[in-house]
Amino acid sequence: MAIDTPARLAILGAGPIGLEAALYARFLGYDVAVFEAGEVAASVRRWGHVQMFTPFAMNHSPLGLAAIQAQDDSYQPPAEDALLTGREWVQRYLLPLAHTDLLAEHLRLHTTALAVGKEELLKGDMPGNRSPHAPGEESVSRSETATIADRGDWLFRVLSRDAAGAEQIDTFDGVLDCTGVFGRHNWLGHGGMPAAGELALAGEIEYRLPDILGADRARYAGRHTLLVGGGMSAATNVVALADLAKSDPATRVTWITRREGPAAAGGPIAVIDNDRLPQRAELARAANVLTLKPEAQAKESPVTYWPRTVVERIVK
Repeated sequence: MAIDTPARLAILGAGPIGLEAALYARFLGYDVAVFEAGEVAASVRRWGHVQMFTPFAMNHSPLGLAAIQAQDDSYQPPAEDALLTGREWVQRYLLPLAHTDLLAEHLRLHTTALAVGKEELLKGDMPGNRSPHAPGEESVSRSETATIADRGDWLFRVLSRDAAGAEQIDTFDGVLDCTGVFGRHNWLGHGGMPAAGELALAGEIEYRLPDILGADRARYAGRHTLLVGGGMSAATNVVALADLAKSDPATRVTWITRREGPAAAGGPIAVIDNDRLPQRAELARAANVLTLKPEAQAKESPVTYWPRTVVERIVK
């Protein structure tokens, strides 16, 4: 359903998408509240050491730049073709955007949205916009005389908890979930389920992008790491681990993927033909080279690759 202004919107997440959504909502005349469990762009900060494939031109909006420049006429944005690290993106664009007058007072940082619901309605009420009750039963209504034919006519209720532990409920005309997928990692086991023992050891498993060549170096240098996955995050990690092995030859990697990569790629990471993001293609090729048999490489790789392999159990 369309939500006409004036209206109040809840936006969950103060990452890149949440900030841009809130900015455009404010520009269109909506009142907004942005709920963020941590700091602005908290997830981006966690992979801040990684350089992005996409140039800055693909990572900002025209309205975002205009809002920052209206706030600070000395602001100099990165070049449109600049390949920023996550940390640079936060410092040079996302934080200045969050500090603009359009957004600053609408951010609820360190505040977690615990639940979202509808006024008076349960999840099974009014399916297909029909009455939630059988004939003869008391109907749901905003007043004794009014009946509602559409779930969309009811306000949303958002239960949140701030940093001090205080909980409150606010009502909104609409809710945008901009929390993203970074905090929702894949499990290691078959079928997307946790492997046996994984839940108990999850706190000791790195599911994302550690700073292998920087802050997290000591955790990986001279040690044997099991790397699981066939995406670009896995490629980023395996290339970093191989670079680490150049300075510490005792560093070893066993890399497993559920499937075998396409034959044309020569490894587990697919390479897009004529990829318009050349750094992505370069990373895929660098990762795939590490999986070649020793006789096909210029020198021995620190990586042992096992395709068509799944973790069944983890034991410490």
